[in-house]
Amino acid sequence: MEAFLEQIAPLWKPHPGQREFLMNPARIRVLACGRRWGKTDACAADVLAALRSPTPTRHLILAPTLDQARLVMDRAMELNALAEERGLLPSELSKFRATPHPVWLWGAHRVHARSGHVLRHLRGREATHIVVDEAAYVPEALITEIAMPMLATTGGRLTLISTPAGTNHFWRFFVMGQDGHPNVWSRAAPSWENPLVSAETLEIQRALVSERAYRVEYGAEFLSLEGQVFEEEAVQRCAVAALPEPEPPFSVGVDWAKFVDATAVVVLCGTRRDAWIADLATMQGPSFADQVHRVLDYLSRFEGPKVIHCDATSLGHEPTLMLRRILESGVEFVTFTPEVKEKLVQDLAWMVETGALRFAPHPKLLMELRAFRAERTGAGMRYGAAPGFHDDLVVALALAVRGLETPYSALVQTIRR
Repeated sequence: MEAFLEQIAPLWKPHPGQREFLMNPARIRVLACGRRWGKTDACAADVLAALRSPTPTRHLILAPTLDQARLVMDRAMELNALAEERGLLPSELSKFRATPHPVWLWGAHRVHARSGHVLRHLRGREATHIVVDEAAYVPEALITEIAMPMLATTGGRLTLISTPAGTNHFWRFFVMGQDGHPNVWSRAAPSWENPLVSAETLEIQRALVSERAYRVEYGAEFLSLEGQVFEEEAVQRCAVAALPEPEPPFSVGVDWAKFVDATAVVVLCGTRRDAWIADLATMQGPSFADQVHRVLDYLSRFEGPKVIHCDATSLGHEPTLMLRRILESGVEFVTFTPEVKEKLVQDLAWMVETGALRFAPHPKLLMELRAFRAERTGAGMRYGAAPGFHDDLVVALALAVRGLETPYSALVQTIRR
């Protein structure tokens, strides 16, 4: 690695934290990063160095979305092209294939970028190195049941790199390294380690978000959000790899927005004992009329009976009324009062805690669930997103839960005297 870094030094030099990461030989490396620390560059350089091995290597880059996984691959390809162009590294026959998923062929070496969204599509493969980007936001099963078995026969390495997201599975891997596990190395990597991130920029960010959010997003600290409504372990259990096909009747929740946030739509199937998210979306438009038509176009994909619960509070009344005039039936007005919102949140929290709700690991939804909190005020409980976060999808999901039926059960509970 040292020789490789000297070769590309005219093009890219790691800062001390990146160098420590790149030089560490552990089988499992866990890096908790603050924003703009430089994790994409560090992982790209790590992959690029391995391509110089005389033995063919196979790299797999996983992330919550394919676009996120492509970031490391694209940066590695960019660095390689510049290094070869300047004569810093020897050239090799290189080819890129975009479908069915991105693959970079560099001589006998292979670099694959895949979304961790559907686990069954990843089973049965082998790799010599796996990078899981934003590892705190992927299902734990992607790491333990998919990634690690891929390395079993190759003796390969696993790199978990992410911004912290509470004390979940990523935190547990991090603790293993801190406790001195012989095969695990871990390190916190706050944003200010990167010399390109100025102190002035960090001070501005600190003023814009809460102290707790700053410590997590920039200080790379593992902190549970104060007053967190949805427990991390329960959220992880609800995020599954495979879901049933959408089937009517559908329960839809719509949280309208016009200026700062986005209008969110969530479509649910099932009942309050077993429900799953068929789909979700966020959208923005120049006017409520435009947003209403966007929502209608989106819902036209779901054939069958639907009941649509809309936030009709304040500005939400106008688009809800437009929607009812067009559809004539199946549109319910929900005016938020403290009591109504508390009931909505408690019903959703119950479904999450009991595992009655399932959904694909959508990064924005996971982030909103983790950042949703309860705060006691003089007027009672306030429910909403922590400072610096949004709650559009959580509110739309709670509205969709409101429309689910509770199936009849003939079970009778008794107690003994």
